[in-house]
Amino acid sequence: MLFAALGLAVVTSALAAPVVGAMSSIGPTPEKAVTITLYASFAAPAGWGRGPNNITEPGPTLTVNQGDVVTFELFANDSTSHQLIIDVDNSHSNNSGDGWSYPFSSKTTAATFTYTANTAGTLTYFCNVHGYNVQHGTFVVNAAPAPPAPAGDNTLLIVGGVIVVVVVIGVAAAAMRMRKKKPGP
Repeated sequence: MLFAALGLAVVTSALAAPVVGAMSSIGPTPEKAVTITLYASFAAPAGWGRGPNNITEPGPTLTVNQGDVVTFELFANDSTSHQLIIDVDNSHSNNSGDGWSYPFSSKTTAATFTYTANTAGTLTYFCNVHGYNVQHGTFVVNAAPAPPAPAGDNTLLIVGGVIVVVVVIGVAAAAMRMRKKKPGP
C-alpha cells in the first residue's frame, strides 16, 4: 500500500510538471522589423507608389502588424520636397501624435524614417507639403494577436493528488495497526 501511495505521488507530480513548464514559456510576441519603399510625386502622375513607375492616387495600401518597427525608404520621384505623415487620428492634417518624416527631395538617395506601429486600425498616410487631397494612401495596422490562453491552473490537480496520497497512506497505516491488534488463538 505504501508503495502504491508513493507511486501515485510520483505520477501526480509528473503530470503537473509539463503544465507548469508550458505556463512559464508564454510571453509577448517580439516586434518585427519591416521595410517599406515609397516614391512620392506631385508632378503627373501625382501620388505615392512602391516604385517610380507605379505612382497612383490614392497610393498603395500599406499593411503592417501592431508593434512592427517600420523603416520607410522615401524617394521624391519628381525631385521636389515631400514629407510623409502617418495620420494616426485620420484628421488629414499633421497633429500631435502623428508620425512624420523629415522633408525629402532626392530621386536617387532614400531618406529613411522609422515608425513604430503602436496604434491598430485603418489609418492614412499623406504628404504634408502637398496635402491629403493630392497625395494620400491607406496604412493598415493589424491588431496584435491576443495572448494565448494560459495552459490552465494545475493547483487543483496537485492538491487533489496530495489528498489522495494522504488518504491512501492513512488507510494503509490503519490497516497495519488493525492487523497487529488482532488477538491470537
